[in-house]
Amino acid sequence: MEKEQICIVTVDVHAMETHPNICESCKTRPVELLEQPDKGLQPYRLCTQCHNRLINYALRPLEFFNLATIHGYGYYLHDDLYEYNTGKATQPELDVEEPEDFPFPDLQAIKAEPEKLIDYACVQYYTSDEVIELLKQSDKTAVLEYMRFEVDYNRSINYKAYEIAAKVLGSYAEGWVQQQWNERKENELLIFTPALAACLPFHDAFEIVINEVEQSDDKSITYNSYALLYFQSSRTLLWIEKVKDRIKNVSSTWGVLAAASKFDWQTAKKWLDDGRPLSLIALDALIYCTTIGERLNQPLSLREHPQTLIDAARPEDIANTLTAYLEKDRVPRTKGAVRQITNNLYATDL
Repeated sequence: MEKEQICIVTVDVHAMETHPNICESCKTRPVELLEQPDKGLQPYRLCTQCHNRLINYALRPLEFFNLATIHGYGYYLHDDLYEYNTGKATQPELDVEEPEDFPFPDLQAIKAEPEKLIDYACVQYYTSDEVIELLKQSDKTAVLEYMRFEVDYNRSINYKAYEIAAKVLGSYAEGWVQQQWNERKENELLIFTPALAACLPFHDAFEIVINEVEQSDDKSITYNSYALLYFQSSRTLLWIEKVKDRIKNVSSTWGVLAAASKFDWQTAKKWLDDGRPLSLIALDALIYCTTIGERLNQPLSLREHPQTLIDAARPEDIANTLTAYLEKDRVPRTKGAVRQITNNLYATDL
């Protein structure tokens, strides 16, 4: 009788696997214990055996996989305790029982199953290009519906769902992403931005993000401004000019943001003439836009998406402009930046 009731409630096998009356770890035995991973997070729903393995860091590979797909990486599942790509327990306080009988899923074996691919992506620390490409070959409706189900069950993996929406579904997921944004919680801007930028019309998404960033206090605006990286738009340069009086500590974040936003030489000259903080941002952006080779000294976002200076003047004209700037701002930071930019242009010292 209990099995019939579960089937009626859950509709499909995947929902049944995360039914609140069935252990989230083994997916077979009934729930007997709850374990809170951290304050405010949804508890693990476990049978007695799986609970014992969880608190002793001795989950079997498939059990680790099943929990991580629902809860992400909480206290009991972080990378000090398990290998994310195999589910192997690395610091068990009990013997791991018959791990070979509960293997971590094989990607090639599940490549035609979008729900299991999404689960696989949720367990990866960085979602691999291979998984993204396989999901792109999947039915979009199936992908969206399963992500909707997973996030409704536990928001702890919503950041993965939004990443998949951005990289796989694009505008197909517009309505769902907008609905999720309307129901957002505090401090979720940065996990939402990839999906907002990829799934909503540019104008709508850009306005949402800049309005949210502008509501940040002066201490948070630098951190939250990173959300605009996903747009790679020259409109971001105009926005930086708009909020320049709120930029108190000119960290490299602003230079990265400018470099990733179609930074051009005319803007660079204008900002150098304007003085701080824009001049310091311009110098950092010029460093990033003139770095060549493997760009190993670039931030990750710029290594993945290398930038160049748009409408660049001749190297000697850029160097002369920078030298003139030093006449009014000759502190170690600016001298070092000018030296580096010039080295990038000529591969020689000033």
